[in-house]
Amino acid sequence: MAVVLGLVSTAAIIGQAVALASLLGALFHNSHAGVLRDALVFIGATTLRMLAVGLSEPVTSRIASPIRRELRRRALRQVLAGGPMSSVDATVQLCTRGVDAIEYYIAKYVPSLVLAAMAPVLLLGWLALHDLWSAIIVLVSVALLPVFMILLGLEAKEKMEQRWHEQQELAGYFGDVVRGMTVLKSFNRSSDAVRNLDEVGEALQRTTMGTLRVAFLSSFALELLSSLATALVALVLGLRLLNGSLGLSTALAVLLLTPEVFLPLRRSAAQFHASADGIAAATDLLASLEEPRHRGVAPAPAAAPSIEIRDVVLTHASRHTTSDTPISATIDAGSLVSVVGPSGSGKSTLLRVLCGLAEPRSGSVLVDGVDLASIDLGSWQRRVAWLPQDPVLPGDTVRGVVQMGDDSIDDSSIERAMNQVGLDLDLDRPLGEGSTELSAGQRRRLALVRCIVRNPLVLVLDEPTAHLDAPNARLVIEAITKLSMTRIVATHRPFDADQSISLEAAVTNAN
Repeated sequence: MAVVLGLVSTAAIIGQAVALASLLGALFHNSHAGVLRDALVFIGATTLRMLAVGLSEPVTSRIASPIRRELRRRALRQVLAGGPMSSVDATVQLCTRGVDAIEYYIAKYVPSLVLAAMAPVLLLGWLALHDLWSAIIVLVSVALLPVFMILLGLEAKEKMEQRWHEQQELAGYFGDVVRGMTVLKSFNRSSDAVRNLDEVGEALQRTTMGTLRVAFLSSFALELLSSLATALVALVLGLRLLNGSLGLSTALAVLLLTPEVFLPLRRSAAQFHASADGIAAATDLLASLEEPRHRGVAPAPAAAPSIEIRDVVLTHASRHTTSDTPISATIDAGSLVSVVGPSGSGKSTLLRVLCGLAEPRSGSVLVDGVDLASIDLGSWQRRVAWLPQDPVLPGDTVRGVVQMGDDSIDDSSIERAMNQVGLDLDLDRPLGEGSTELSAGQRRRLALVRCIVRNPLVLVLDEPTAHLDAPNARLVIEAITKLSMTRIVATHRPFDADQSISLEAAVTNAN
C-alpha cells in the first residue's frame, strides 16, 4: 500500500508538471488564453498528491506497529526464558531504541527503497514518450547513481554497525558503573571508572562523526550528480527551443520532471542513513531470536519430579568452566536438597541450569527420566519458582510485587506465606520503585513469598537466608523445610536437608 501510494504521488507529480507547463506555455503565447482546464487539472493533481503523501505515513505506521510489538513480545519471552541476550543494559537498549529503529527501517526505508526502483521507471517512461534526448541523458545519470550509492553505502554500513555495537558496549558499561558506584567509591576507584566511561564515550563520538561524514559525502554526491544532470537537460532543452525543434510546454514539463526522477533515489539514500541503527539492531535482534536455545516439545511433569544431574560440567557466561569435575546427583521427588560449596564454585550456575536459564558445557539433566533439553521450556519454567541472588521486585505495593500481574493469587494466600517467613507488611503498603522502602532482608523474604504463593512443583532458591538475622533465618529455613515440593537450595548456612550436593568434590552426599 505504501508503494502504491508512492506511485500515485508520482503520477500526480506528472499531472502537476504537465498542467503547469501547459498553463505557462499558453500564457506565454497569448496572455488572454483560456487556462481554466489546466488550472483545474493542476489543482486536482496537487490534491491527489497531498492525499497520497498524507495517507502514506499512517499506512506505513499501521503496518510497522504490529512488527514492533511482535519483536518486543518475542524478545521479552526469550529474555524471560533464557536471560539477557548480552548484558542487561545492552538488551534493554536493543529492545527499546533498537526495536524503534527497526520499525523506522520498515516503515520508512523499505517503502522508499522499492519506490526508488519503480518511480524513476514511471518518470523515465513519460520522458521517453515526449522527449527521447532528455530521457537518454537522465537515464545515463540515473545509471551512475547506484554505483555511488553502493560504494558509499558499504562504507556507511560498516561504520554504522561499528557505531551500534559501541552504543551497546557503552550502555552495558554505563549500567555496570552506576550499579557498582558505591563499591567503587568505597575503594576509591570511582575516578578510574568515570575516566574509562569518558574514553568509551569519546570513541563512540568519533565513530558517530565518521558515520556523519560518510552520510554527508553520500548526499553531496547524489545532489551533485542530479544537479549536473538537470543542468545538462536544461542546456539541451534551451538549444532545441532556440532552433524551434521543441515546444515550450513540453520543454517546461521535461525540466520540471527531471529533478523528480532523482528525488526517490535521494530520499531512499537519506532514509538508509537515518535507518542505520535499525539495520544493525535487526541484525543483532533477529540473530538472538533465531538462536535455538531450547527445542524441547515434551510436556513438563504434573507432580513434584525427581531430578537426575548426570555428568554436568558448568560454564560461566564468559565460557570458562567453573570446574573440570563433572557433577552427578539424584534429587528425589519432594525432597529438600542443599547445594554447598565456596563462592565461585558454580552453585548459582547449577541452579540456573536446573531452571532452564542456562545450558551446561556437557552432561544432561533428567526430569523424571526425561532429558530437560527435550522438555518444552515454557511449560517447565511455569512449574518452577526461582529465587536468584538479586531478585527484581516490580510493583508499587506489597500485593503488586507478589502477584506480578497474576490476579488469581488472593490476599489470604499472600498473608499466609508472609506469616511463614515472619514478614509483617500491609498488602497496600507503597514500596517505591524496586521496593526500596524495605530493608534488604525484607526484600529477600518478600521475593521468597512470591515464589511460595505460586505453589510450584520445583522450588529453586539461591541464598534465601542472605541479609537475614539469625531468628528470621531460622523462620525461613523452617518454612522451606515444611514445604512439600522438590526444593533445591544453594546456601552457605547449615541446612537440615534430605541430601546435599557438594560442588567442591562434585559428588552427592546423603545425610
